[in-house]
Amino acid sequence: MKTLHQNEMQSLLLNVLMHDCGEMITIKSLDLRYLDCNNAFMNHMGIKNKEDIIGKPIVEVIPMSNYKIIKKNIDNILKTGKLQSYSFDIERNNSVRRVQQISTPVIQENQIKYILTISRDVTQDELLKEELAAKTKQLNILMEHLPLLVYMKDKNKNYIIGSKYAKEFVENGIDYYADNVHINMPDCLDITQEEDDFVLNNKQKLRKEKSCFDYDGNQHWYRVFKAPILKEDNSIDGLVTIAKNIDIDKAVENQKDLFIATLVHDLKNPLLAQICGMELLAKGNFKPLTPEQKEMLETIIESAKYTKEMLYTLINTYKYDNGNITLSKNKTDLNKLIQTCIKENSSLAKENRVTISFDSQLSENNKHIMIDDKQLRRVITNLLNNGINYAFKDSEFLIKCYGQERKVIIKLTNSGPPIDEETKAHLFEKYISGSNKYQKVGFGLGMYLSKKVIDAHEGNIYYQGEGNSNTFTIELPQQAKNSVNKIKW
Repeated sequence: MKTLHQNEMQSLLLNVLMHDCGEMITIKSLDLRYLDCNNAFMNHMGIKNKEDIIGKPIVEVIPMSNYKIIKKNIDNILKTGKLQSYSFDIERNNSVRRVQQISTPVIQENQIKYILTISRDVTQDELLKEELAAKTKQLNILMEHLPLLVYMKDKNKNYIIGSKYAKEFVENGIDYYADNVHINMPDCLDITQEEDDFVLNNKQKLRKEKSCFDYDGNQHWYRVFKAPILKEDNSIDGLVTIAKNIDIDKAVENQKDLFIATLVHDLKNPLLAQICGMELLAKGNFKPLTPEQKEMLETIIESAKYTKEMLYTLINTYKYDNGNITLSKNKTDLNKLIQTCIKENSSLAKENRVTISFDSQLSENNKHIMIDDKQLRRVITNLLNNGINYAFKDSEFLIKCYGQERKVIIKLTNSGPPIDEETKAHLFEKYISGSNKYQKVGFGLGMYLSKKVIDAHEGNIYYQGEGNSNTFTIELPQQAKNSVNKIKW
């Protein structure tokens, strides 16, 4: 193969640059006249024929302000023999464009013969830089004034950047947002490492409330949110943490706990005493009653019992909302549990002329599941009570129980008015009830509490309606563990 002479190689390289390079290239004489240019330069300048520019001084082609910048840098090249980098604005097609140039001397026989200039339009780059600078400034202002501890760590759990006082908190435990609380960080290190490892290893978010102690042994509470920082290929780049001291929130919560406990004590005991005393009167233990007196007393007793149930419902709602209820699971015969609930509601069913039918397809092997029988009994009783109250007279209430794919299914179906779409959309939220529509009384907390209990069992509860058939379905895991779970809230 024939070896190209160095001059031929240079000529070939220059030819490629002048015809195919996307950057704008010009060759100028030392007195700043155009000797050659490439297609990219001609397209940018709107020149169709190269002859229209070759030999012209650049001052005739570009504005005087740009000429002065170029002339200054070319003079530096002639003095130092070194390349120069500079930029300037130029108006093209009624818009201002930013151009960056690099000019370098072309040396032959130890003398500068020409000036080679490579130019590129950096307008978009500059706009992106300005936008980035503006966003960075906004972020810095936000981080400076945000009353939260916000910080980032790399994938090795090293601190990178954070809000104004975040580094002081991470390294020394001083929280300036919480009246200079000084947390004993060495004691918190293990749990913090576990949290970071969970986020980094599982690429999952973490939300929690946790307590820690200062150097005087005082307990402090923080609400913490951690999230992974992922690259475009979904690999871990680090994590971000947001933390806030919630000592004041906890103090208010403790006051609420005290208020609720006082309320329970002050209302429950005298109410129970009143019910007990009125029941003794109603039975004629002290003096026989006339039918009218007995009827009135029974009405008062029923009202007092209803008040008691409402009080218990409100108390339980408060406990569930604050995560104070736990599940104590034990091996329970689900058939017997449902039959007990049916028996408790038999009088109500008889009064409303509703027939309760129970169809269990659970065998001896799968009718026993690990549940909190007291809490699940509350759910089924609530669904039974609602279903009977809203059922048509002389209709059937069917409870069906069977196993399916490692789950136990309980379906409760009545024949009654369908639930409207608005109520259905918020059925398991607080204070949602059909009581007003059907002239019944209630707080609308039963379904809310029921969902809390089923969620805590890692199960599911939902409603399906078709015509006048209303079905509530409960799904529970067949192989639930024998453990104590906190109610999720």
